Amino acid sequence: MTQRLHLQPVGWLLLSRGWRQIIALAVIAGLGWAFWWSADLPLVPADGGLGRLGLRTLAVFVAALVLWVTEAVPLVVTGVGVFAALVACGYDLPKELPTGVPKMNPELVSDWFGDRVIAFLAGIFLIAGALSASHVVDHVALRALSTVATTPRRLRQGVFWTAFFASLLMAEHAVAAMLFPVIVRIRDALGRPRQSSRYIAGLFLGLAWGVTIGGIITYLGGARIALAMGILAAKGHDTPGFVELMLHSLPIAIPFGIIAAIILEIAFPIDIGSIAPAREALAQRRRELGRFGVRQILVSVILVLTVAAWAWTGVGYLAPVALASAALLLGSGLIRWSEIQHDVPWDLLIMEAGALALAAALEATGAAKWGAGHAFAVLGSDPLVIIAVVTISTIVLTEMFSNPAVVTLLVPLLIVNAPAMGMDPLHLTLAVALPCGLSFVLPLGSPPLAIAFSSGEYRVRTVMFWGIVLDLIAVPLVVLAYRFFWI
Repeated sequence: MTQRLHLQPVGWLLLSRGWRQIIALAVIAGLGWAFWWSADLPLVPADGGLGRLGLRTLAVFVAALVLWVTEAVPLVVTGVGVFAALVACGYDLPKELPTGVPKMNPELVSDWFGDRVIAFLAGIFLIAGALSASHVVDHVALRALSTVATTPRRLRQGVFWTAFFASLLMAEHAVAAMLFPVIVRIRDALGRPRQSSRYIAGLFLGLAWGVTIGGIITYLGGARIALAMGILAAKGHDTPGFVELMLHSLPIAIPFGIIAAIILEIAFPIDIGSIAPAREALAQRRRELGRFGVRQILVSVILVLTVAAWAWTGVGYLAPVALASAALLLGSGLIRWSEIQHDVPWDLLIMEAGALALAAALEATGAAKWGAGHAFAVLGSDPLVIIAVVTISTIVLTEMFSNPAVVTLLVPLLIVNAPAMGMDPLHLTLAVALPCGLSFVLPLGSPPLAIAFSSGEYRVRTVMFWGIVLDLIAVPLVVLAYRFFWI
């Protein structure tokens, strides 16, 4: 009996503290079983099912998705593991392969891993780091807030729209992290106890909602759009350039922004008087930053030239232009490497590389076609219904899982199944890439929401209703954008 009582806490500790190891071991065991079981499968099945490589690639995909969703191991570990697992898929292939069977060797997998989208993502992360290090966006945002914030309503709307437009130039989570301390200063200056003011709760949610909606407009707002377009390009399809993407996203973002701004006023009524202390807090922060000097002006000029170059050269030169801009910022001495090296999410880059490699492998082995045939066979042929279902599925998944994981799951399957549904693969990709960033309910589905939630000014259940409303509003906006602007 003593031994039993002693073992119970040990077992509980293993379950409570070792769940990550349990998941990782289960994933490894599942992969091993799939590889062993598939050893006798033909390379090219006669009945159109999954062959040996297809089943193994699908197993690697499921394993990576589980690890990405649960984060049982660091993202970088899963990304590197994908490379090794894909190479292992072809360890027992014969020297002479039938037509259409990919030679899953290190050379081929390396080509999949080194997609140009990774270079583009590295470039925009460096550019965003330069904007943050030089305080260009800080200066512009504070000036805008100080100008419009003459009343409580204008202050909150200023926070929302400043966050909205700043996310055109920087990753949404970076904008949220940059503006969050400013709003904390405003709250402290107003002197209200925590969770005692609906207005102040609306300030933090205005920040989160603004960057979330604005973050879908350009490639700079988040890595998910570039990842989705990279998967599309890897399949041989044309992808939109910087300006063309805005033409697809603005018909969603602008009306959505207006609706969200109105909901802020309805859901979070003004319950404070003067905002004079808040205006003084903004002025103090501007004094701390100093003047908008030569450094900020030159960084701004390089950013404008970069955007112009993207618009001029087209989608094929997104990566070279981004890297050239980053090289110019660093090489000129305007930005020091020590200022931005910690702002680049290297683990996310490797995760994106693994996701792109997986998408290419799913396509090459026929696993994507097989999965799409089973997953989307019941959607029918009405394009509006298809877009609506894809949008709803994306929003539901992105509330629970990371954006790159959702993109990696849906985009390859939709692209393969697009001809059967009579749809343009670009439109299906947009129906995932744009709504994938529109998460308004749970903090775990959105870094900006998590940052706003950390303020302690509201509880999830108190804003869940309005988050669900915004999620639902996104669906008809995407459908209308498809109907009147995309086609």
